[in-house]
Amino acid sequence: MGAALDDRRHGPAEAAASAAAEHAARRSGRAVLFPGSDQLTGTVTVADLLQLTAIDAVFVVGATSGEAPAPVTPVHTQDHVRPEWREGQLTLALVPAAGNTLAPFEVPNPTPCCADHP
Repeated sequence: MGAALDDRRHGPAEAAASAAAEHAARRSGRAVLFPGSDQLTGTVTVADLLQLTAIDAVFVVGATSGEAPAPVTPVHTQDHVRPEWREGQLTLALVPAAGNTLAPFEVPNPTPCCADHP
C-alpha cells in the first residue's frame, strides 16, 4: 500500500504513484486541509458543514434509508474532520452520536487494536 502527499511518497514506488494519481483524479484519498476546514471546530450543523466547506456530500455509516441527514442535525466535529474523495466528490462519513447528533466516522485519537493486552 502506498501513500502520497503533494510531491512526497511513502511505500513501494508503484503503489505510492498509484495513490497520488487516484488522489489527483479525486477518486480516492483523504483530505486533511481543504477549503473551509478551519470552519469545522466544535459543533456545526450538516447545512453549515456543506455550505461553508468544500465537502460535497455526507452520509451516515450503516443508515439503511440512504437519505442524507437533516440539514439542522448537529455534527460534533471534535476538531477532526477527514473527508475522502469518492467518485469526484469530497465526502464525509458520519456516525450516530448521543442526543440525535452525528460525529465524523474517523476519530482524532483512535485506540489501536490490541492496545489493552499483550
